[in-house]
Amino acid sequence: MDIQKPRRFETTDRAHADLFNEAIDQLNVNDELIAKRAEEAEEKAKAYAQTNINQLKELAQLVKITKDNGVEKLHITDGDALEQLFKLGPGYHTFAVGTRAANRPPGSLGYIRGTFLNTGTDGYGFIIATDIAGNIFTNTINGGVWKGWQKSDTDSGSQEKIDKSSADLKNYIDNNYTNQHLTVLTGSQAIQDATTSGNEYPFGFTMMDIGQNNTTGYPLNFGFVKNEKWSDYRFSQYFYGNADRTNGRNTLTGTWIRHWWSHTGWTDWEKISGFVYASLTVSGRQELEKQTTQKIKFNKKITDSHNAFNTSLNRFTAPNDGVYYVNSGLFLENWETYFNFHLFVYKNGSLDKTIDHYRESVGGGTAREENEFFINVNGSALVPMKKGDYIEINMYVGYDGTKQRAISDHHQKYNYLDIKEISGLHFLT
Repeated sequence: MDIQKPRRFETTDRAHADLFNEAIDQLNVNDELIAKRAEEAEEKAKAYAQTNINQLKELAQLVKITKDNGVEKLHITDGDALEQLFKLGPGYHTFAVGTRAANRPPGSLGYIRGTFLNTGTDGYGFIIATDIAGNIFTNTINGGVWKGWQKSDTDSGSQEKIDKSSADLKNYIDNNYTNQHLTVLTGSQAIQDATTSGNEYPFGFTMMDIGQNNTTGYPLNFGFVKNEKWSDYRFSQYFYGNADRTNGRNTLTGTWIRHWWSHTGWTDWEKISGFVYASLTVSGRQELEKQTTQKIKFNKKITDSHNAFNTSLNRFTAPNDGVYYVNSGLFLENWETYFNFHLFVYKNGSLDKTIDHYRESVGGGTAREENEFFINVNGSALVPMKKGDYIEINMYVGYDGTKQRAISDHHQKYNYLDIKEISGLHFLT
């Protein structure tokens, strides 16, 4: 009901009427001001409400994803489920798929319920769905092509697969990758001839026994072989001696390597461990014949790793191909006359290296032959040797007078012969 203005007083008594009408006029003015203010407030409230409504519309997508009663937007009972879903167009949709519909997730149980985000009519979107057993399925459409349903595993399902895979792997390894199956070649599979082409060997890691006094070209007649073959161009073969230390001997020890390359064949064997070492000295005084080249009798062993030195023959015999460092020294009884001492390394009975030469004339002729003094001759050399080659130390002894020259036994550490294998490859010949 609108506000009614009070009426002015009209009386015969003009003075009294004007007195009351002044108050009534003021009330009417106030009423008009109140009505104006109320109208302005109503307009502001409407404008404020509309502004907030517009902001809400901008912040929210007012698109329904279910029906009014809350059930899924699309209920599919038959036909192609994926085709019908895509026809809903862009947006976020809820759906249910019955058991008679086509293109539902394989292996799913009962009704499938889920959501479909369709990002455009050009064919892009993503489905998440579950069946009545709680299994989760996903599917993606990309460029109009469905990529297929994928089932997401549960914790228990994943554990079952892990357990099965572990059991299958263990069973496969136990039956196919025992040491015997993986590495050892026996019988007709074992390659006993060292000259056999590397192309004939199987790929991978294999091992073979080398026995029965094998003389086909392995470094020793007994041992075993490890093959590491990546391809016919990447193949390394190792030979291991049997490590026979009977009576302190190492005659069958050591490790060798060679390589195969299909175009060039086998390289030479190169020794990489178990190098030979022998150290000898003399026992007792040894007289030296005048004007004669003679063999020095190193007849006392200090060490001999591979029993390669024969003290009866005073000879070192190489147990395998290699390069040997030979170092020898002698402490000689001498007198002040002309003398000439020439120290040699002989290989296989012939001169191989001269390692020292000491020649001098003291006092002239034999005038001072009564004056004795000792001298030392020593030297070293590298000697490449094949298996079976031998080394001896010889010395030419020349002098004036009649005093006997000899190797002194007073200073054993001055009389020595050391032979050390320094390379397992005979590369100097």
